Amino acid sequence: MTPEVATAAFDANPDAVLIVDESGAIVQANRAAHDMFLHPAGTLTGQSVEVLVPEMNRHRHVGQRAGYTSRPMARPMGLGQGLMAERADGSNIPVEISLSPVDIDGTIATIATVRDVTDRLVDRSEARRNAARLAMMEERERIGRDLHDMVIQRLFAAGMSLQAVAPLVSAPAATERIIAIIDELDDTIRDIRNTIFELHLRRRPAASERLRDLIGDRAELLGFEPSLDIRGEIDDLPTDLAEDLLAAIGESLSNAIRHARATTVAIHVERQPRWVRVCVVD
Repeated sequence: MTPEVATAAFDANPDAVLIVDESGAIVQANRAAHDMFLHPAGTLTGQSVEVLVPEMNRHRHVGQRAGYTSRPMARPMGLGQGLMAERADGSNIPVEISLSPVDIDGTIATIATVRDVTDRLVDRSEARRNAARLAMMEERERIGRDLHDMVIQRLFAAGMSLQAVAPLVSAPAATERIIAIIDELDDTIRDIRNTIFELHLRRRPAASERLRDLIGDRAELLGFEPSLDIRGEIDDLPTDLAEDLLAAIGESLSNAIRHARATTVAIHVERQPRWVRVCVVD
């Protein structure tokens, strides 16, 4: 492979790739690395690799890097460990890193391949929310079945027993009381059936509930809880409009995670009879 082809292949890698010498200086960085970390092309070369480590972790990283240099081996880092990298604007992104030693002119250097996993974490949060939503739906269905199969049947049987006993009671006052109890049981059965019906109607969580779940998931990646201001009723929105609303806010929060050095995020939702307005400020 000619040097030109090797350089082209290095720059064509979609992941950020860095070559770091034993002192921790970046010897070479591909185009994806400059794009990912928001450094102008060519400016990473010569800098310490610690410039890409969040400031609070830099001192510890120096020791970790020295330990790796003393015993270099191919290994992954950050898989499921919440590893973060810092970009030129000071914002942090979740990453996974693979390290491999390489011999360059008799000197051992390290190739670090860095992958931005922001989208994966967002997808994972969405999957957790969907699993929680499914569990809630299944619990509502179970409650509905139990109410119908056990409680209603027992109440109905109790009412039938009282109806059979009523003609055998000689005291008029006692008979009236039994009839009143039977009526109360009928009302209770009717209320339980209405509750079961409402549980089935609510199988899909309301838009406001889904929005708060979405914000809670994104808060894990932002490092703080965005504020939410809802003016008007959004739970009765048409399904397609509710989905558009959630998608727009979800994308705005994802952009804040990826691109904004945000310390606060405020979400404002206003519902009017013929439109809904969303404003996300970071």
